[in-house]
Amino acid sequence: MENIENLFSHLVPINLNGFPTDNRPSTQIKYDIAASKFMTGISNHDKRNATSSIANDLGLVGTVLQIIVSLLVIIGAALHWVWKRLLKKATY
Repeated sequence: MENIENLFSHLVPINLNGFPTDNRPSTQIKYDIAASKFMTGISNHDKRNATSSIANDLGLVGTVLQIIVSLLVIIGAALHWVWKRLLKKATY
């Protein structure tokens, strides 16, 4: 009888730290949750250890400069408009 049990012992699902090796939906959900946590951990690690590239830094500097130049143009146009209005009123 022991020989028969030994022959079929490999067919019994093995329990690996609470994760059975069968193909039930509950087992698949457990594996999906574990895989999701694993991938989240890897992406967090990658974000934490990412080096800043020169392209990102130059893009930020370019954006700041563009905002400054745009504000100067708007202020210049507003001052020009006000100056023209004042000159027009002064001539009458």
